[in-house]
Order: sequence, then structure tokens, then C-alpha cells
Amino acid sequence: MPFRKIIAPLGICLSMATSAFAADLVEAPPPAAPTWTIGIEGSPEFYAINNGSNTARSLADTYFKLSVSHNFDNNFVGGVFFQPTFKTGGKSQYYGEASLGYKIKLTDVFTLTPSVAFGYTWHDTAIIKGADANAQVPYYALYLAGDWKLTKQWTWNVFNLRYRNAFSTTWETPKVATGVTYNIDSTNAVYANVGYSWKKTDTTSSPYNDLSADKLNIAIGYKHSL
Repeated sequence: MPFRKIIAPLGICLSMATSAFAADLVEAPPPAAPTWTIGIEGSPEFYAINNGSNTARSLADTYFKLSVSHNFDNNFVGGVFFQPTFKTGGKSQYYGEASLGYKIKLTDVFTLTPSVAFGYTWHDTAIIKGADANAQVPYYALYLAGDWKLTKQWTWNVFNLRYRNAFSTTWETPKVATGVTYNIDSTNAVYANVGYSWKKTDTTSSPYNDLSADKLNIAIGYKHSL
């Protein structure tokens, strides 16, 4: 009898403690989703058409893009990138850009993201023909991306459209790209895409006085979220 009087209260206490512990486990909030993403991308770019001494499909340049982006709670996404571009012949051009976009979830699997960006390009820009080949040029850009989540791992980046132009001179450089992203896990992803761009700049030398085919590229990249 004394043994029962001692064991019974202990059993009740242990049961209550176990229930409380289980409740704590159930009520524990899930880990917060990553909001920051850092990325690196590399790509060779090839001439799209014959243009002077440049032959179609010959190497025009190679670029590397370093980027940082942040997803806000209200579906806005902001980002910055730095891109050095190394041209054939030993010249180089650099880009710095900041953007702000808004994610619109049209369906459970398809997301549309329009964004606006402001940037700056410098060094061997060759934007103003017949003038300063090293002209430093501020510009603006408009983007529209459409992404279709096929599975948990795979996303088809259906399209990424760009219109870009300088503030102080004509430098129209629209581009269209499509690609795929593979999510390795919840924080790491790799991707690949192909793109085609056009160009129009200030000059009287054909074919630059009209919007004409410029470059095509194949890019690969890696992203890490935290």
C-alpha cells in the first residue's frame, strides 16, 4: 500500500509532464523560410549576325554576374548585381544594377514577376559610336519574368523579358531568355538558360541605326538562400 501511494502520484506527474512536452513539440513553429539569396552566373556571349569584322556565332565576350536579392513579406523582391564583361580583344565593360520587383502568383504553380531597375555601365562601353568609347552611362531597365513550378525540384523559367536603355543616349538592348532551375534542396539551386538580344545605339553606321540582332548566350548559375 505505501508503495502504491508513492508510485501513483509519480505516475500522474510523469504523464502530465509527458503531455506538456508533447504539446510543446506540436506547437513549435516551423523554421523561417530563407529571405536572402546570393548567386553567381557565368556565360559566353556570341554574335548573332555577321557585323563588320564580327562573324555570326563567333565569341563576343564572357561575363560573370554576382548578385544578392531579398524577398520581402509583402511579395516585393529587391536585388543588386555586379557584372564584369570581358570582351574579345582584351577590352572589358562593367555593370552595376539595383532592381525592385513584385511577385504575382497567378496560379499555384505559375508566378509572374515584373520589375524595374536602374544601373550604370562603364569602361569600354562603346555605346556612343564615333565619340568616347569609354563613355560612362546610367541606364534603366524593365523586366518581366514568368516561372512555372513543374515539380518540387524543377522550375521552368518560361520567359525573362528585358527592355534596357540609357538615360542620356540611345542604347536600346531588349532581350528574351528561357531556362530551367533545379532545386538541390531548400537552400541551394542550379540553373541554366539561353538568351537572345537586340541592340540599337547612337550612330549613323549601319546596321546600328536600326534595332538589329546582337548576341545569343548560354548561361549557367548557382544560388544559395539563407
